[in-house]
Amino acid sequence: MTGKGARGPLVRLLVLLIGLHSCALGLLMLFKPGLMTRLLGFPGGIPVFFPSQSGIFLLILGACYLRALSESSYLCVIVGSKAAAVLFLVAHAAFLGAPPTVWLAAAGDGGMLAVLVAAWRWESLRPAPPVAASDRP
Repeated sequence: MTGKGARGPLVRLLVLLIGLHSCALGLLMLFKPGLMTRLLGFPGGIPVFFPSQSGIFLLILGACYLRALSESSYLCVIVGSKAAAVLFLVAHAAFLGAPPTVWLAAAGDGGMLAVLVAAWRWESLRPAPPVAASDRP
């Protein structure tokens, strides 16, 4: 896809949901880092700087995701970052002793990635709607 934002309604909806999800998670991590780390299964009493830093990172990433609504080239940002997130989360869960919730996060990111790629592919294969003679320049 090139040009303006994501053209199909399904891709646009998915981009919106993925972007809002990252922004909401980012806000929670930024303003309630202790609560979020405990809910996610990490031990209590850890310094909140890095969880808060993750929050601002997720907010920035969510804003980039939402940018795909007006610039389709940002769809690649979503696909690349979700793929990297899945690899990162699986590696930590499998080899570095992360809490079991990390597997759920990997599955969630993997699901978002799979559904978005499938919808993007499906919409890109569909023929464009015909342009009415009155809409032509």
